[in-house]
Amino acid sequence: MLSKTDILNKSLILVGANTITSIDDDSNNARICKKVYEGVLRSILSECKWNFATRRSLLSVSADDLDWYDIGEGIVYIKPTDIIKIFDVSPKDAAWREEGDYIISDSSDLGIRYVYYLDDPNKYPSFFVDAFIDKLCCEVAYRIVNSQTLAERYREVYEKVSLPKAISSNSQSGIQQTLKDDAWELAKYQDWQPNS
Repeated sequence: MLSKTDILNKSLILVGANTITSIDDDSNNARICKKVYEGVLRSILSECKWNFATRRSLLSVSADDLDWYDIGEGIVYIKPTDIIKIFDVSPKDAAWREEGDYIISDSSDLGIRYVYYLDDPNKYPSFFVDAFIDKLCCEVAYRIVNSQTLAERYREVYEKVSLPKAISSNSQSGIQQTLKDDAWELAKYQDWQPNS
């Protein structure tokens, strides 16, 4: 079982800081770790369409009315509270956008696919954990060890090594969904003629 404390302790060890017994300790290191943990997790979750942190949801229409609507918009949905980043909708041709606590669309029965705030370390693949630890090292090195140099070194490792490796591993999981060829693509690569 992997815990938040385990992940934080790995980052503390890497930067040469004292480990913690629990994220809820009253020690200075634990207080700082607890303060940065969620922000760093939200940040790394927003970096990619992580397969392990993806959900699909058919949205519920909000009972709230907006003061005014843009042309073509007429449906206001309740935005799920765990959204990190929406990366797909159904139907595909729906016009939509996020606005505050809402998702506004021209389409009824709007469905979304999104990365959600997954706060269970036991569901993280190892490649994600490695990148997450490196990203935590940036914060911990600066806030606890007071080393800008060490923080920059781990930022570089995160951006150039562990995050790209995690994204690559994520993309090799299962059959990836691709966009359907459209008339433009077909015309480009084949002798395609539009229907008359």
